[in-house]
Amino acid sequence: MLVRLVAMIAAGVLVTPACGAPLTEERSATLAQLYPAGEIAALNKTLSVDRVIRYRVRKSGVGSRGVLVYVSPTDSGELAADWAAVLDQKNLLYIAADGFGNSRPTAERVLVAMAALRMARHLGAVDGQRLYIAGMSGGGRVASQIITHFPQSFSGAFCIVGADYFMPQDESLRSLLAARRLVLLTGSRDFNQRELRLVSKRYRQAGVANVLLMDQPDFGHEIASAGQLGNALDFLDAR
Repeated sequence: MLVRLVAMIAAGVLVTPACGAPLTEERSATLAQLYPAGEIAALNKTLSVDRVIRYRVRKSGVGSRGVLVYVSPTDSGELAADWAAVLDQKNLLYIAADGFGNSRPTAERVLVAMAALRMARHLGAVDGQRLYIAGMSGGGRVASQIITHFPQSFSGAFCIVGADYFMPQDESLRSLLAARRLVLLTGSRDFNQRELRLVSKRYRQAGVANVLLMDQPDFGHEIASAGQLGNALDFLDAR
């Protein structure tokens, strides 16, 4: 199975943005290729394990890389152009699925994002201390649900103009979540500003100490700038 996956990855097609400079490569896999046989039946209830999932990937830097799994609100997982230099500087691999925007069921989006982390491990050495989940708007809500339901899988989350509050009932998961780092980005022109402020407050009250609310003047319901991404990653990297 691994041999087939490596061959499939090697056949990836470069994706070229309008500016002409390639930012991402397309890599594809099925859940059946990424997960052990014993888990396939359960996963198939959420998404066909034979469905080909197409990811946008940018491998930055060298050696052991951190990973940024991004959940897009649209059906394109393409990298924001001004994020590339920041990810290169931070030695982070970027990976995001195509075709799993806000119109898809949340359970599918969560599963595809979790599978992205498995895909990333097949693309080279991974720094297990720097595994981040991020998303914008509805994708930010999904990212917040992933970090709270699976704190054992990710080191931190960057939720851009969208996040939900949830605390797991399991005490061991609550302890793990309390040790994770969360960044919530909103602004005066974001219609989710009030909700993001409340979510930030509730996580702190629940014992998640490392929560950064980036509440920016004149910032709307939009993707983070390179500077905002850099500041968020600085916070997530601080240990």
